[in-house]
Amino acid sequence: MPMPRFLHLRTHTEHSLLEGAVPVKKLVKLAASAGMPAIAVTDTNNLFCALEFAQTAREAGVQPIVGCQIDVQEPPRQPGEKTRPPAPVVLLVQSEAGYANLMALNTCLYLRGDGSLPHVTPQELAAHSGGLICLTGGAEGWLGRMLQDGQRARADEALALLEGAFGDRLYVELQRHP
Repeated sequence: MPMPRFLHLRTHTEHSLLEGAVPVKKLVKLAASAGMPAIAVTDTNNLFCALEFAQTAREAGVQPIVGCQIDVQEPPRQPGEKTRPPAPVVLLVQSEAGYANLMALNTCLYLRGDGSLPHVTPQELAAHSGGLICLTGGAEGWLGRMLQDGQRARADEALALLEGAFGDRLYVELQRHP
């Protein structure tokens, strides 16, 4: 039985400040030399390299998967409750409609004007979910943080929202961690 091919679905480039350092062209070259049929770029809260990545990957014979790691901000539920920091989900483009929705979400990240860190709300995420694949973000993701904080009921609600928005395009990331 042939060994299944591996490909990265969560890759940060030099456009994810403090999270990635690899230039787009070098990333594609490394993927091609490793025999990867495809690779995803999921920079945090931006699509700055999407065009360069797609063109470079196609030229190298590697299927580009455009994506983005987007921070989701859950609003406080009760008056006086402290706002939790935004937590990521990873979105991968599945279709042209998905690319349009990912661009719309990237716009939502930066148009708040209230001085907050870039983020989308759960409602914005659900409203722009068409044509996108969602990875839940692992231990440090939106669901993972809730579970680590002992907030099982909130995690169940968030999972239900994601499942309603993404259906069979939702993948729960499992990771070993201490």
